[in-house]
Amino acid sequence: MITLRNFNEGDLEFLMSHYKSGMTTHETAALLAEWNQKSFRGTYFEMFAIIHNAIPTGWISLFAHDKTTISAGMEVIESARGNGLATAALVQALDYAKHLGYTTAVAQIRKNNTASLRLHEKCGFIITGECLTSKGSAAFLLQRKL
Repeated sequence: MITLRNFNEGDLEFLMSHYKSGMTTHETAALLAEWNQKSFRGTYFEMFAIIHNAIPTGWISLFAHDKTTISAGMEVIESARGNGLATAALVQALDYAKHLGYTTAVAQIRKNNTASLRLHEKCGFIITGECLTSKGSAAFLLQRKL
């Protein structure tokens, strides 16, 4: 149904119109080069395009918290939502993380983000606690074994 792949130069227009509108081609290319280093502040980070019917429909990233724990963040563009793409992308990304040796996935989801909560619960996450986000929003902490 979908494939995940690293973004490439051919995706610049998609990224400029959907990821961070207002970025120049040069700024977007620099961001793409940074993503393809697969590291952020000295830890594993990888950004993938969610490809459906041969076109990008969103993105999902993996970020390592430590040697065994990873989190995934994603967005599917509005016109492609409601087709199970987020579920398929999360399942594939977590399988890839398991292949890399990670054993636990965690998530922090705002309490009012019911779609993301349903998605994560559908993919086997359980609520393990509550917190406030860096912006002061109430959120759930979720976890699952890989």
